Amino acid sequence: MTPTRHGEPGYRILMREGCRLVYGPMPLAEFLNLLSRAHDSEVLHPGLARMLGATAVVGPLEALARIRRQETPAAVERVRVQLGRAALLLDLYSLRWLAAGEQGPASLALFVLLTGVRPRYYRGRTTEDVPREANAFRRCRQLIEQVPALRRALPVLAQRVAEPGIAEWAAIAEAWDDLCEQMDHEAPDWRDGPIKAQGVTAMLNCFRELETA
Repeated sequence: MTPTRHGEPGYRILMREGCRLVYGPMPLAEFLNLLSRAHDSEVLHPGLARMLGATAVVGPLEALARIRRQETPAAVERVRVQLGRAALLLDLYSLRWLAAGEQGPASLALFVLLTGVRPRYYRGRTTEDVPREANAFRRCRQLIEQVPALRRALPVLAQRVAEPGIAEWAAIAEAWDDLCEQMDHEAPDWRDGPIKAQGVTAMLNCFRELETA
């Protein structure tokens, strides 16, 4: 560990379920060394790190999943407190997704568009964070699947085609079922992790032309 000016370590590493949880600022060289010593079966999990308030989390997938399950109830309550009165606008499924769901800029932007609630850690712009490739859409699809109430909000988003910066999102909402059907055809195991689905990516690129037309 790198000492601070007072001689205290600048970060700490906790072991849990065979995983390494890093808390505090870790110098890049030491972070790269940590990754180089990881086993081939271990992965870096940014989502779980965010959930735990850690700098980084590294470990086997099964162990990471156990930690996620164990920590989800507490993480939901932390999200509820962080959101304050805005939490009253969300159901438990939404809070659970914010606490433990797989997220990216596009899925966070879609969440904001459909709920009107912006997590404080989302620093992007909904007009720009549109899914451009299949994996970004996969995370958006996970959001809709894990928060069923948002499925009913998609038709409302589809009607916002005339709003500046929203036309592409509206087109995606309108073609949602077609995109899902194409994804099911190209990557039926899409729930298991990152996918390759060139057809889905091609469809998303077509919608992009709406903003430049």
